Amino acid sequence: MVLVLAVYSLLGPLVETLLTDRAHYVEGKTATNPVVAAIDDIGGMIVPIVAASTVLFVLLYRRVSGASLFLVVLPGLMLTANEFVHGRVPTFGLLLTAAAGALLVSVWVKPSDLVVLGHVAGLVAAGSIIANYASPATVTISGGTGTFDKSLTGAPLLAGIFSHSNIFGMFLALSLPCIFLVPRALVRWPLLILVGWALILTSSRTALVGAGAMLAVVVLSRLLPRAGFVAVSVIGAIVAVIAVIRIPFVETDPEAYTYRGSIWIYNREALGDHFLFGLGAHWYADNYAVLRQVLSSAASHAHNLVLTTLVQGGAVVLIPWLVLLGFALVGSATDPVRASSVAGIAFVVGLLAMGATETPFPLLGWGPLSASALVPLFVFATRHHLDRDRAAFEPGAPLTRAARRGRWA
Repeated sequence: MVLVLAVYSLLGPLVETLLTDRAHYVEGKTATNPVVAAIDDIGGMIVPIVAASTVLFVLLYRRVSGASLFLVVLPGLMLTANEFVHGRVPTFGLLLTAAAGALLVSVWVKPSDLVVLGHVAGLVAAGSIIANYASPATVTISGGTGTFDKSLTGAPLLAGIFSHSNIFGMFLALSLPCIFLVPRALVRWPLLILVGWALILTSSRTALVGAGAMLAVVVLSRLLPRAGFVAVSVIGAIVAVIAVIRIPFVETDPEAYTYRGSIWIYNREALGDHFLFGLGAHWYADNYAVLRQVLSSAASHAHNLVLTTLVQGGAVVLIPWLVLLGFALVGSATDPVRASSVAGIAFVVGLLAMGATETPFPLLGWGPLSASALVPLFVFATRHHLDRDRAAFEPGAPLTRAARRGRWA
């Protein structure tokens, strides 16, 4: 199931890369390839139907945690119901996050299964690095002909199969915790090297900050006893939450954070006093022509996880997402297995760090970052409920497999 959701996320970008002339591609201006649009439309209809059918089928044969299902589907259901407030008829695309969460819970996906995402990231990173030397015009922004002051290496920004290097960078960073779960060092280290190499070539500062936060969590887990590590990690997560909420609402310089300040100011003014229900899930799409003229071609979201969520769904949608993040953090902090505990905490902290200046996953639809962001989030948030379900269905079976790198002392 993890692999299916990952392929669904990456199939559109891969097809777009193969069929698009990157030298003349401009993010937000070049029309989406009809094949990619068809993949999105078909997936948007099929995935919710498959999810509902799978849950109903599984319920006939084994226990599924109602609390876990409620937790993972609530954000998507609230976004869908919120459309009625704005006088719109909900679409299947609004249910894709809920459908993916229901699929993961119904088939009992566990943290150790997330290594699939680590291997996928390594494969995409390796392919992008090879293409960067063999055919750079196909995997770099503007085919490698543009000048980018933000490049850390002086070379064109590596975008891989994605439309922008920032997206590729976040994909790689979000996959790092899944690589930490790979039990064999002979496999884990090559994956980390490949992903780290590609991440540097993207020059995505947002992704590098997120990756740095994740690596800091891993280092602290080795230096501190469990109690100290958990305390420091929780404090770090709280600081990250405060930053995600505070930064876009107090910034007054339009040029701050690579002109994200102007995007935040515009979004705050557009949001006005609509904090409870927001402006609607389709507000960015409906007003994109205006946003592109006033701001830039990258104005299809607020470049901040909290502000984007408030604009599209208001507090009624933001709160379920924050609750989900809270469950993922608490569940990981109390996880007795070192590998999954560290990976879960690192993921939450890194996701929040990137969420301060980007929107790491879309609320509407199933985008290129959805699998790498939402699949781990759903799995870490529902881990304890999953253990109880497995224990009830398989008496005498261990709740978790002991991590090959040892349990917490």
